[in-house]
Amino acid sequence: MRSIAPLIRRLIPPARDLLRRIDRLRGTEASYVLLIVTVGLIGGLVGVLYLLGIRLFQIIYFASSGTILEIAQSLSWQRRLIAPAGGAFLAAIIIKYSLRGAGSEGMSEIMEAVVLKEKLLSFRRSLWKGLSSMIAIATGGSMGREGPTAQISASAAGRIAEVMRLSAERRRILIGCGVAAGMASAYHAPIGASLFVMEVIIGNFAMEVFGPLVIASVVATLVTHGIVGGSIYHVPDLTLVSTWEFIPYVILGISAALVGRLFIGTLFGTTWFFSRLRLPHWASATLGGLGVGALAIWIPYVWGNGYEGVNLTLAGEMPLQMIAWALAGKLLATALSIGSGSSGGVLTPILFVGAALGGLVGEAAHSLWPTFTAPPAAYALVGMSALLAATTHAPIMSTLMVFEMSLNYNLILPVLVCSGVAALVSRGMKRDSIYTERLRRRGVDIDLAIEETALESIHCEDVMWTSPPTVTPQTPLRSLLDKFLHMRGQAIHVVEEDRRYVGLIDVHDLLAAAEQKSLENLVIAGDLAREVPHVKGTDPVSTVTEKFWFLEHGELPVLSGEDPPRFLGIVTRRDVLRAFDREVLQRKLMTVRYSGGAAGAPVAPGQPQRGGGLVNLPAEFAIEEIRVPDTLQGRTLMELDLPHKYLLTVLSLKPAAGAGTEMIPPPIDRQMCDGDRLVLVGKRQDLARFARG
Repeated sequence: MRSIAPLIRRLIPPARDLLRRIDRLRGTEASYVLLIVTVGLIGGLVGVLYLLGIRLFQIIYFASSGTILEIAQSLSWQRRLIAPAGGAFLAAIIIKYSLRGAGSEGMSEIMEAVVLKEKLLSFRRSLWKGLSSMIAIATGGSMGREGPTAQISASAAGRIAEVMRLSAERRRILIGCGVAAGMASAYHAPIGASLFVMEVIIGNFAMEVFGPLVIASVVATLVTHGIVGGSIYHVPDLTLVSTWEFIPYVILGISAALVGRLFIGTLFGTTWFFSRLRLPHWASATLGGLGVGALAIWIPYVWGNGYEGVNLTLAGEMPLQMIAWALAGKLLATALSIGSGSSGGVLTPILFVGAALGGLVGEAAHSLWPTFTAPPAAYALVGMSALLAATTHAPIMSTLMVFEMSLNYNLILPVLVCSGVAALVSRGMKRDSIYTERLRRRGVDIDLAIEETALESIHCEDVMWTSPPTVTPQTPLRSLLDKFLHMRGQAIHVVEEDRRYVGLIDVHDLLAAAEQKSLENLVIAGDLAREVPHVKGTDPVSTVTEKFWFLEHGELPVLSGEDPPRFLGIVTRRDVLRAFDREVLQRKLMTVRYSGGAAGAPVAPGQPQRGGGLVNLPAEFAIEEIRVPDTLQGRTLMELDLPHKYLLTVLSLKPAAGAGTEMIPPPIDRQMCDGDRLVLVGKRQDLARFARG
């Protein structure tokens, strides 16, 4: 891949020039749409090449062109045991020597890049991680290919946005388009992939987000259909037999919530277990592969992403006892594969476990009420959506994705009800989904970004002006004109003597009345006052900003909660923005506040220079200024990969004396030099580990 990099660098300038020419000829929006289509093409091609790559490596590794289930069933128990371990070992070796550490965290990393804007997606890292995942999946690892394809496409989109110098907002949307395109190519579900990004990644249903996502995912799906064709799941004709069936479907939704929480708990519990072993990455991955191989001796369905097992369950060709074993085995195999350090997606294994769960509930319901219930295959299909909703907390995405994959509208009502119940119960048990759980364990709250928290924490009483210019309703027109001449605003508020609020007078209304000389001695302030929206002193400024959207004036009256309400003051758009900026800055400083020693003070290599005033950090965390150890000099921050290799976040870079000023944020492509110091935040033991080099 290193030999391709120079070629790509040579192609970037002419490509950039071409897009700039198109932009000048057709306008900014046309160029933006062209970039969205390009990302969709990339996502489709990545999905196709990834699928072909998995099949090719299976032929090389097993000397067989069958499906992964057929291969597993044809092998002896000894080869079933060691095959996933060998693939996991090869995958870990690729990560070790290409990325100098463990792979990135997939969707969680994308969520940081898109939502919190605190991480750059490395295209090179994504390619190597994708190759590693391809080998692990092809050799029996219990993972899906949607994760690697989405991340490669997203990192390519991020690179395009960086080259084209798009705005931060459009960069986020383009990365989301990459995720949607990668997932659409894996599942042939463009709308479901778009809603996955909107519900799970971005958390925004605005049309300016939905449109680009749909375009990119549809293009990716067309590319995939045009090259490999066909659907991944084969669903028989199923329908709702009786309205009484909603009882077992609700039971299935509750069961899916419980199994979903078990799935998430097992996944992160296994991750914790392997981290406590303190083995090298390759050893942990190999041990996890052995665990998957041991399960496959008795349950061959645990190998691979699970497409074959889902199709057998939907067709009613898997025995009931094997369905139960496959559910437990696939859940544990996925936890072993990902928890031990292998990289891959979790959605496809989730679909398999959901189909198995639905098949079990369907068998029970059909045996008890055969006349009033559909075949177990219907429950298997509904169970896929239910478990997906329980683990992702995205019921709309889950419903439409399963509908797109099955093309069966007859079961849309059970799918909706079951997915809604599963998501509601699962979120009631614990607020985090399978993606936000990983971020939460690292101290990242994806639900409330800093800006959103600031909007909710500032109240109108904190920013209002308590003594603005006011007049009484009896003020004559001439006095109103004099009042306006001696003030700079465009409006004045009319307030009774007892502070009851009457309304607002706009300067244009006042001038219109003043032009009619006959009304000069007749019109008073109460006649010109108009009703305007108001806010309370306890309202957050998020409420104020919503009301400003529909108001031509830049201010709102603040009234008390009494009856009748009393005038307390006004809040202006300028004051809200000023307070918001100040609060956001303060919160960011409180999160990373650091008071280091004097600049240029001598620091021994590898020794931390501790700062004071650590604010708002857990007891086990600290912020330290550490001189870059000799063993790490000459490498860039991207190569050092501190967030994944050391679990540290870089706040700033202080170059060696005479080499420049402190860099915030630090550049990721600058090589570390002798005397450079990094300001880092993380756990104390991780800081000490970095200091030792």
